[in-house]
Amino acid sequence: MKLKYLLLLMIAFTAGYKANAQANKTDSAQVAKTLHDLLRICRTVDFADPNVTKLGTFYKAAPYIVYRGDDKKRAWKTMSDYNNEYEKKGVDDICERINRTANRDSTGYKITKYITGKESEGTWHVLMVSYNVKGIDKKASYAFLKIGNRFGLGDID
Repeated sequence: MKLKYLLLLMIAFTAGYKANAQANKTDSAQVAKTLHDLLRICRTVDFADPNVTKLGTFYKAAPYIVYRGDDKKRAWKTMSDYNNEYEKKGVDDICERINRTANRDSTGYKITKYITGKESEGTWHVLMVSYNVKGIDKKASYAFLKIGNRFGLGDID
């Protein structure tokens, strides 16, 4: 009888582990896609797009960047609103920072590690990225939070 319970416990544990591993695999793929899309948006601005003139250079990036302002109800819980001048400046600053990191590598960046960690804002999903600038190897960390069913960039180190 004990053997039967032990086997059931092992099966339950293994199933739980596989489910968690599958969720991590899905999350890591979604985070990597979000990073790829955001890097592309920041790197390739279509100046023929009338919204670039009307709204601003990096308006397409706002839905990919977590709001980090003073509004406690929104901070770390929503994406940026490019129509708000304060948030627009934050989005532009982040895109400019992205363009000074991995987007400077003409051969492309490489994701070297994916880690998660819980903080007060939620579970952070961090991609460690290596890239090369003028023959010098560089590294950056891009940290994402899941908001609703999407991931948004919350920090770059």
